[in-house]
Amino acid sequence: MEKRFLITLNIIALVFITNISLASLSVYVTTVGTTSVSAPEFYIGSATKSEETLLVNEESPNCAHFDIKDDFTRAFITEEDFGGVDFNYIPKVEFSIRGHVSGTSTPQDLTLKFGYIDMNDVATNVCSTDVTLVSKMDNYTTELIDCLWKPINVKHFYYEMTGNCDGCKYTVGKCAGGFYTKVKLSK
Repeated sequence: MEKRFLITLNIIALVFITNISLASLSVYVTTVGTTSVSAPEFYIGSATKSEETLLVNEESPNCAHFDIKDDFTRAFITEEDFGGVDFNYIPKVEFSIRGHVSGTSTPQDLTLKFGYIDMNDVATNVCSTDVTLVSKMDNYTTELIDCLWKPINVKHFYYEMTGNCDGCKYTVGKCAGGFYTKVKLSK
């Protein structure tokens, strides 16, 4: 009877030690494991006069065109509220745009800006550049641009386009043949 009790006790101890070892291994694997997060891409969503939206990691639903006349601005804003998220780095940005300019015989710059609106509804420009458009519809992609600020307390992101000429019209296509007008962030 005593031997049976010792054998049972040894089996219980062995099961107990095995469970503790497996639990420790599980914690170790969970702690040591890594995750890969891809940088967000922002695409033009709706581009009507009454609604200008920016989509996060979701390609444009259609490849419609929209216009920017003279020195007017179009600002596309994410609908999603990011609830005050803070970046822990100053991002780099790559702008892509499909467009052309008409009403002038010379190439014209279109100013592109990427920024955020904070929880106090204050807009902050993080990165900007000029892209020179010509009279023929074409695809343009900038090099990675070092931004100025680290986004903090973010509620919404925006992609803004401003014309730089009088008497001309910029036409921007949301997409064509797999190319998208977008902003891509990098670390």
